[in-house]
Amino acid sequence: MQELENRKREGLGIQKALYIIDMNNGFVNFGPMANKAYNALVKEQLRMIEKIRRENGQVNFVLEGHTEDSLEFKSYPKHCILGTKEAELIPELLPEQNKINTNTYYKNCINGMLTGEVEKDIKTLTFLKEVIFEGVCADLCVMDFARAYARYLDEINKDVKLFVVKNAVDTYNSPTHNRREWLDIAYKVMAQAGIQVVDDYEELEEKERILGLRR
Repeated sequence: MQELENRKREGLGIQKALYIIDMNNGFVNFGPMANKAYNALVKEQLRMIEKIRRENGQVNFVLEGHTEDSLEFKSYPKHCILGTKEAELIPELLPEQNKINTNTYYKNCINGMLTGEVEKDIKTLTFLKEVIFEGVCADLCVMDFARAYARYLDEINKDVKLFVVKNAVDTYNSPTHNRREWLDIAYKVMAQAGIQVVDDYEELEEKERILGLRR
């Protein structure tokens, strides 16, 4: 049994991976960057986590975890500083963080792929066939991460089907940032990068069936 658990932790046999991006308290619940509307995504994210667990996949949380002197604070208010409550995963997802086949990555910029740690872990997923992206903000952190992930797979010649699920991602609305417009842009950019954009869980499962990704 211990040997089996160790193999799971090493990623052997894992065919599916889910990346949930920036569901920090500081983006969802409180702080200068928080948008309580993002709570509407949690139900679908938990549903996807349950699916991935059931199919012996890997769950990954990519979170903002800034240093005090982060250069990002030249463009945005101070937020999600490592060691603060803002930097923590939201309470609804927190119980998932320490389960087997789960990773958490902290980033000091918009693009979580630039930490280098995700790249290292992708190499351990020998049998990876499918990756799903969810989280916020769709046109910033999700889009940058997903596109960089896709290009890294090209770099290492790894053929993986990539998906982003619309009802589990969102972005913000402001006088200078039209939510609907930027969601549409994000979906187009990700589709151009080879990432399949699906409406919901059900459409994802249908695509998986067609592509032979269902177990």
